[in-house]
Amino acid sequence: MGWNSKKQAADEYKTAQAELEKVSRRDRTETDEYLAANDRVARAAQNVPWWRR
Repeated sequence: MGWNSKKQAADEYKTAQAELEKVSRRDRTETDEYLAANDRVARAAQNVPWWRR
């Protein structure tokens, strides 16, 4: 994995986390939108080493 793809994966993970934070602040229950955002974070985390999360 090259430098650009590692940086892109880390950026996608940060973006997904920010979206999940935004949704979880708005909704206090597990809505479909929350579950979708949580799924995006989980998928993005697979491409980022644990020490970067």
